[in-house]
Order: sequence, then C-alpha cells, then structure tokens
Amino acid sequence: MSKPTPGHPRRLRVSRKGLIRAGVIVALLLLVFLEDGPIRGVIKDLRVHAVLKLMHLLTWLGRGWVLGAEAIALYGIGRWLKRPELKQAGVRCLIAVSVAGAAVQVIKHLVGRPRPRLVDRGIVDWGPSFVSGHDSLPSGHTISAFAMAAVLSAFYPAGQWIWYALAVLVAFTRIYIDAHFPSDVFVGAVLGVLIGVWASRLKRERLKS
Repeated sequence: MSKPTPGHPRRLRVSRKGLIRAGVIVALLLLVFLEDGPIRGVIKDLRVHAVLKLMHLLTWLGRGWVLGAEAIALYGIGRWLKRPELKQAGVRCLIAVSVAGAAVQVIKHLVGRPRPRLVDRGIVDWGPSFVSGHDSLPSGHTISAFAMAAVLSAFYPAGQWIWYALAVLVAFTRIYIDAHFPSDVFVGAVLGVLIGVWASRLKRERLKS
C-alpha cells in the first residue's frame, strides 16, 4: 500500500459499518417524521395528570445549566479526590454540553420549526426565525442530555446503560409534556451522541492549550 506523500491529506475513508449506521439513522428519522402525529396522539391519550406534573419536574434534568453544573461538580470532585480521569470527564462533559447548547440554538433558529402548541393553532410554516415558539427542532434538552451521556459512557462504560437511560428519560419528558415532536427528540439524540463522542475523543493537548 502506497503511503501518502507529504503535503497531501489522507483520502477520507468511510467504512461499510459507518454507511450502514448512517442509512439506519436516516431511515429511522424519516419514519419518525412520518409518525410524529400518531406517536404524539398516543402519548396524549395515555397522559395522566400526576405523571404530567412529575415529567415537568424531571425535564429540568436536561437543562443546559443543570448539566453544566453537574460537569463542573465532576471536575471539582475529581480534583478533590485527586482522580485525573474524573477531572477529564468533567471537563469534556462541560465542553460537550457547551457545544451542544451553542449548536442547538443555531440549528433551531435556522430551521424555525413551530412547536406543537403552534401547530395545533394552524401555524405550520418552517424557515429561519427568531419568533418565540419557532424553535422546536431539535430538542435542546435532549441534545445536551445525550451529549453528556456519550461522554460519561466513554469514561465509564460499565454504567453506560444508566447514562443513556437518564438521557432517554429526559427525551421522553419533552414529548410527554408536549414541548417537542418525537422527531425533534430523535434528531437531538443523534446530534447529542455525535457531539459527546467528539468531546470524549479530544486530545489532552488540545484541552491544555
């Protein structure tokens, strides 16, 4: 196999697994978009007042500032206990949540998808907008929760089912309280995982610079 000559970048290679995963994600995304209405309808029919109140409380677990505070706490505990890995996990969680928060704001306002409450009033137009309520896609709570779950899973894989279960819980609360469509949550989860994986793989040199 010939080596790349100096000054010439390596040719980008896409694995078969990567293509399959991308295809599955796109197929699922299309399916969720098509089933947005039916899924939302089923959840609304099964909604219970007491559970709804609980979901309104649990959805706070996905707020960016809450996750950011948790990341800072991880760093502080790691420093106090002199555990470098825990410190690194805290730093990368904070990076992931920060990048996720910035990315979601850009995407939300470029897409301008109306939230469910607006759609119920007949407002269905998409497009760049800073109007309140035209910021449904993707779910900010979901992207942040999954970004942090991906980082924690990279550092502590034994507990990955816990991290992702919490992220799924946050995502479900957004649908249950009717703040987002299922597709908003799906897109947020995919983007969150991508950002979290990227943050967890950052080189230590970059973090120190």
